[in-house]
Amino acid sequence: MLRPATPKDAAFVRGLWTAPDNAQFIVAPEADEIETRTKAGDLLIWDNAGEPAGFAALTEWLPQVWSIPAVAVQTRRTGTGQAMMTAILDEMFHVRTAHRVGLDVTVDNAGALSLFSRLGFVREGVWRECWCRPDGGWVDCVFLALLKHEWRAAR
Repeated sequence: MLRPATPKDAAFVRGLWTAPDNAQFIVAPEADEIETRTKAGDLLIWDNAGEPAGFAALTEWLPQVWSIPAVAVQTRRTGTGQAMMTAILDEMFHVRTAHRVGLDVTVDNAGALSLFSRLGFVREGVWRECWCRPDGGWVDCVFLALLKHEWRAAR
C-alpha cells in the first residue's frame, strides 16, 4: 500500500536511500531533504503489512510535469518494485494530475531499466557522464518518460 511519509519514516528512508546497494544508483539526499519532502507530501512510502518496504521522492518541475529523482525498495526481484511503481504512477497521473513523469537511470542499472520499460516508460536519450558516483567514477544516464495517455493505454 502506498502512503505519504511521516516523520517516523525518516530513519527508514535515509537508511534505504544511502544503503551501499543504492548509493551507486541514486544521489544521496541533502541534509534536510527527507524532512522537507515529507512536509511537502512529496515523499511516498510503500507499506507492506504495516512496515515500510520502499520509498519514492517526487518533484514537480513544471505544472503537471513530474520527476522521480529517487526510488528504492528493500528487497529486489520480488515484484515489490513493480507493485510500488504501479501505485506511484497511479498516484501521479490520477491524484496529482501529472501529464508527464520522467526519471533517469544509470546505463548499468539493468533491473531498473527493465522495470521502467515494462511499465511503459519511453527512452528519450542518454546523458553522457551525467553523474559522478561516490567512488569518483562518471556514468552515463538514460532519460525515460511516461505520458498520461501512455499509462492509460498500458493499464
